[in-house]
Amino acid sequence: MTTAPTIPDGPFSRPRHEGAGYLKLLRRLHALQRPRTYLEIGTAAGKTLAIARCPSIAIDPRFRLDRDVLQGKPGGKPACHLFEMTSDAFFAAQKPTALFGGPVDLAFIDGMHRFEFALRDFMNIEPHCRPDSLIVLHDCLPVDEHMARRDPRDRSRAADAQYPNAWAGDTWKALWILQRYRPDLRIFAFDAPPSGLVVVTCLDPASTLLKQRYEEVVGAASAIDLASFYAGLAILPTAALRRPSWLSSLIRPRGFDLSAHLAATSVG
Repeated sequence: MTTAPTIPDGPFSRPRHEGAGYLKLLRRLHALQRPRTYLEIGTAAGKTLAIARCPSIAIDPRFRLDRDVLQGKPGGKPACHLFEMTSDAFFAAQKPTALFGGPVDLAFIDGMHRFEFALRDFMNIEPHCRPDSLIVLHDCLPVDEHMARRDPRDRSRAADAQYPNAWAGDTWKALWILQRYRPDLRIFAFDAPPSGLVVVTCLDPASTLLKQRYEEVVGAASAIDLASFYAGLAILPTAALRRPSWLSSLIRPRGFDLSAHLAATSVG
């Protein structure tokens, strides 16, 4: 387990993540959890959608698919629903549970890289999940302020950036909100380069707290800086998800100490 150092002088920066890439980690989650249903927000060319082998829903304002996201048969998806629209518009008109005939087992949020959108995506997905479903968020662990800039056109700090062409936006603030306003959730941040991967479980489909306090939490997150966000944040190695036992540890009761479990168990 690693924690990010706070660098007091100049723009905030931290070391690059050193674990498995986010696509590889997402494949592990699919292989270990074996979801019966999958939903993703932000599909673009279809790299993440192609990983799923179960009935799937993909939402994107403009698809740019360049591969076979069905992956053929046998072994491919039995169904794949493509919705070319914003995620807000989708949830206003559709219910994933109705499309699937059951809850969402695994969801991946990789849409608009601004925290209000990521937060609303989480709020809209959770009611369609089971408590032990997984919601995975991308781009919540940017390594410097250039990667974390809100405006992708801002190049003022690109010269000193570790990834000059990367843009994670301020989606990390959605993670900050979930950590502080939803202590009932179990949240795990993994060192998947380039911008981290976060897994959330122990969900509460009946929770309305974020909806009721939406303006409050958005206002609070707007005032948080990247250094404060990283202070004390535990980042787990992606190696923790090499075996099914480590996936099951994610959904243990809240009294279960995952950090101690990982320290006592070889991940080599």
